[in-house]
Amino acid sequence: MKKPIKLLLLGICFSNQLSAQTAPTLQELVDSALVKDYKLANQKLDIEFAKIDRKKLNEVYLPNADISGKYAYLSSNSNVVFPETTLPVLNIPIPEISGGFNNRANLAKADLNISSVLFSGGKVPALKQALDEKSKAQEILLEKSEQDIISEISKAYDQIALLSQVKLLLNENQRRLEINLKTATKALGYGLITKYDFQKVEVAKIQLESKTQEYEGKRTLLIQQLHKLTHISLERLELIQNELKPFTQVKNTSTIENRAELKALNSGIEAYRYKVKAAQTWWVPKVQAAASLGYLNLFDVKATAKHELPLVGRPELRADKIELAPSLVLGVGFKWDIFDGLKGKREVQQAKIEVQKAINERSEAEELLKLNLVKNTTDYENSNAEIKVKQKQMDVAKGALDVAEKEFKVGLVKASDLIGAQTDYQTAALDYYQAIFNQRRNSIELLKSTGDLTIQSLQ
Repeated sequence: MKKPIKLLLLGICFSNQLSAQTAPTLQELVDSALVKDYKLANQKLDIEFAKIDRKKLNEVYLPNADISGKYAYLSSNSNVVFPETTLPVLNIPIPEISGGFNNRANLAKADLNISSVLFSGGKVPALKQALDEKSKAQEILLEKSEQDIISEISKAYDQIALLSQVKLLLNENQRRLEINLKTATKALGYGLITKYDFQKVEVAKIQLESKTQEYEGKRTLLIQQLHKLTHISLERLELIQNELKPFTQVKNTSTIENRAELKALNSGIEAYRYKVKAAQTWWVPKVQAAASLGYLNLFDVKATAKHELPLVGRPELRADKIELAPSLVLGVGFKWDIFDGLKGKREVQQAKIEVQKAINERSEAEELLKLNLVKNTTDYENSNAEIKVKQKQMDVAKGALDVAEKEFKVGLVKASDLIGAQTDYQTAALDYYQAIFNQRRNSIELLKSTGDLTIQSLQ
């Protein structure tokens, strides 16, 4: 048993070490960002909150039970004046009563009360359906937040790829300048070029070193940004060396029906309609069942008068206990609001207004999203054409630079002409890679416009 366990532990350690030595993929970056994002986490908590409200509505029909108890000491003083009289029928004479009474007693009381809603008039089912639609809308909006995260991560990822291409270009120019600097040094020694021309080559080399330092700063900033968004270690992020390529043809770019915002607004409209149904139940009778079990005990009761009490023959009346137990009440009651001062009618009117507002919001959103789709489609098509133009310009500038280098070696062109050709090529190459980056951004925006942006669509 020990050997397989050791092999398993070694395998886990090797797997962890291998993972720590490899660069994270775009899939891993997005997955980590989706887990870490605080806004997305709060949206998920809002969904859980709505689910709890749904459960609370389910629990409306559950019985409510409570136990209450009390103890009280009762004490009072009173003055009573009765004229002399005779009890009717019994013909018992009652003498004149004129005096005061002192009363005291102890009271103990306990109750168990149970109540339950039997029929809500249809309001609870309508509210449950409204909450279901609200939860559905919240879950749909998660798609939009996830797409925003994918867009942000992919942008930083593409920027790193763009910088990688810039680095390759700078290294190539560095190699060319070193060769040209050697040629210029020999030419200066033979008196073929002036000191001024030689210094131009040196200045170009210093400028290239400055751009290389600028590259390092931009890459470090992007690595820090990805670390903040994903919490992946800086060591692994430093290993990223992705390639910048244009996106292939983006499909399904003619409709916005898959946009999360539209689907969420549709669910929102349905939720408001169910709220209208709930408000319209104001006049329907509500039925409730109730039960009560009570205990009452009045003990150590004592009443004292100044004179003898009639029929008692003494000035004091005592009782050890007056008990009522159990006291059971069972019943079913209903409430029917036949007129509530137009309160229910106004609530229905307000709920209908909310439905119309939601419909208007959806219409406005649909118009804006269609316009956004047209814009992003145009930008995407233009960026595809831009790549072809920039590639042609880069090829021409590369050919001109090759010719300038050859002519510089034999003294047919000046150093300024060589530096100019190299600058033109560098600018054209940077424009080409920037065009590819722009095309990828426009492709992602177009996928967002149709609601089809996923991590799979980027691979």
